[in-house]
Amino acid sequence: MGDAHDVVVVGAGAAGCVIGARLAEAGSSVLLVEAGPDRRGAVAPALRDGWRLPAGADWDVDWGFRSEPDADGETTPLRRGRLVGGTSWLTRFAVRGSLDDLEAWDVDGWTPEDLLPAFVRLENDLDHPDQPWHGDAGPIPIGRALDVPATPALAAIGAAMERSGFPPVDDHNAPGAVGVGRMPMSVRDGLRATTADAYLAPERVPSTLTVLPDRTVDAVILDDDRASGVRLADGSVIEAGRVVLSAGVYGSPPILLRSGIGPADELRELGVTVRVPLDGVGRNLRDHPGVEVAPAYHGPGRDAPLLHTIATFHSDGARADGPPDLLLWTSDPSGDPPELGIAAVLMKPRGGGTVRLRSADPSDAPRIDLPPLDDTDVDRLLEACRRAHEVVSDPAVRAGCGDPPPAFGNDDASRARVRAEAYSLPHVVGTCAMGRSPEAGAVVDADGRVHGTDGLHVIDASIVPEPPSGFPHLWAIAVAERLSHVLSGRRT
Repeated sequence: MGDAHDVVVVGAGAAGCVIGARLAEAGSSVLLVEAGPDRRGAVAPALRDGWRLPAGADWDVDWGFRSEPDADGETTPLRRGRLVGGTSWLTRFAVRGSLDDLEAWDVDGWTPEDLLPAFVRLENDLDHPDQPWHGDAGPIPIGRALDVPATPALAAIGAAMERSGFPPVDDHNAPGAVGVGRMPMSVRDGLRATTADAYLAPERVPSTLTVLPDRTVDAVILDDDRASGVRLADGSVIEAGRVVLSAGVYGSPPILLRSGIGPADELRELGVTVRVPLDGVGRNLRDHPGVEVAPAYHGPGRDAPLLHTIATFHSDGARADGPPDLLLWTSDPSGDPPELGIAAVLMKPRGGGTVRLRSADPSDAPRIDLPPLDDTDVDRLLEACRRAHEVVSDPAVRAGCGDPPPAFGNDDASRARVRAEAYSLPHVVGTCAMGRSPEAGAVVDADGRVHGTDGLHVIDASIVPEPPSGFPHLWAIAVAERLSHVLSGRRT
């Protein structure tokens, strides 16, 4: 594969584009390897559309992952982008949540004061650039379309939320913001801003960065405990002084496992030689589960722009000064016929799932068991559903709707309903969790280095150990911003 590089980054998704660009800017020779195509400059308009998800023939770049069957034998499609830019071609939501989320990490060097500079560095806030917690020159535009009026239906829901007790919020990314307001979005002039656009635009790509698309990585090559490169699925080898896995929550664990890094018994069963026993690899899959509360809407919709409103709050018994653990999410009605609803979302679930190998063949999709809901998760989601139902039952909201859906009580039947209707957003993190102790399930240390190895890092949403009270896509970018500085010898 030619001369060895200082760093090979595996995965050109939300985090990989950031890591590759920032390390190259710092002077390293970087090879960014991506399993899918590089469509920069030749992207379908539906992928550029910042107001809706691409679908159908326009979205032919998915990994095709599905969850393992649930108790009813049902599987869930888990959309993930297989192209340069990764899943940032799907999302456009840019909610930080509370940086006090970091208290639960209990990792040295990861406090709000440590991570805030990374959030500032990544963003160009279009509405509040003069605030010290915002950036005005970063590559990711973040705005709230304040010059665009909401549809009457969305405006009615926002007003109903305020009447039900949610305080108004004009900046959901401000420290301590809890209440109702517009969703911050990584959209400018109606166009989605991906990390491929923001960090790998032709005018800003350093000459020391090479993008290698359409190459699937099988495993990391280890000399004793030192990473010296990667082996591709076709058997060819790429040598490097350092390896960074940025293949995502579903992609980084399988590469580690095929490399012999993971739970020893599992690896032996699959015929994989154990190189570094590390029980946490592929464990701790965490997500934001939601339940839809939708009235029978019969009003008008619109195609674009589609605005979103969120309301954050604390569940009964949660720390009032801690991160909010519940969220209500709604948008302008759209579709044919137009639909309107509120997603009740649990931001701090306790249940955890797994990502495991199906076989040692890199062409086999991993086995993904989504996190189950424990009783506390169900009770808090039920609380959010009751608040959502209160909003859709408001007379001003009902003016454009038929009867609201059945009410949620505080009984076993309502709990069973929540369990049956809950779905994965998916906002997944955690499968290569950061932490001090491998014995306690940590996979990487505070610098993203895989425990028990040298020269091998994981830097993507998989190392975020707890679900954030914001949206993981923005956290993945911020984590990559921070650790790219660490790897290049800086700490802030």
